[in-house]
Amino acid sequence: MVYNPEDLDPLEAALLGVLSLGLPPSKAAGDDTFRVDHVTAVAHALQLGAAREEFLAGGGPAVTPEFRARLREAVVSLAARELLAEQSPGLPAPAGGYEEGLLIDMVDPDVHPVVLDQYLGRACMECLFRDERVYPYLMERYASSGEVWRRLRAGGYAE
Repeated sequence: MVYNPEDLDPLEAALLGVLSLGLPPSKAAGDDTFRVDHVTAVAHALQLGAAREEFLAGGGPAVTPEFRARLREAVVSLAARELLAEQSPGLPAPAGGYEEGLLIDMVDPDVHPVVLDQYLGRACMECLFRDERVYPYLMERYASSGEVWRRLRAGGYAE
């Protein structure tokens, strides 16, 4: 079956779009704001016209347990339709250290689900970029990621 962004739940589409951005791993970047769950939470909140902190726990980089559960459901749903493949996560270890109560889902910021439908992933990313509420945030993340990738490559990352 061929899917388009409008065939997906808005959170599923946001997740596929964020996974397609090419952001650096948060542990390597040393910055929890590059976590896929964090970026997806902020982008999805902005899509809905809510405050960017809507799905963040205490306004910090960690997402709320409710959002984490919804994100987990989105991952399972997308995997069931073979639009992404989950990778086995390691121990929960966000860049800031061990986070109590963190469930095994999007917990290892360096082990993201793999987008299997690259066309759909890019289409979802384009939808996020076309949203004027989301665009400034994603462009800031994208610009910052370029600086992080340059620093990582200069340090021999992924050689």
